[in-house]
Amino acid sequence: MTTKKKQTKKSQSNVWFRQLRGSYIPIHWKGWLTYVPYIAYLYFTYMLLVPNRPLPDTILFLIPYWVAGVIIMHWVAKQKS
Repeated sequence: MTTKKKQTKKSQSNVWFRQLRGSYIPIHWKGWLTYVPYIAYLYFTYMLLVPNRPLPDTILFLIPYWVAGVIIMHWVAKQKS
């Protein structure tokens, strides 16, 4: 016996992001409201860590922050697309 899952299409007002080549791009103001702080987070972590540390320390400390940020933003965008 097979059961068919009903596929509900999300209404356009609930979609904040659109998938584009394995990434997500904001298409709603709520998407931009989450995307802009994400970009600011990447910029500020770079500016705080890079000028004050040698290259090995920069790689050691910057990469985990950026990977964590990318994973969280990707998860949020996937949930809202």
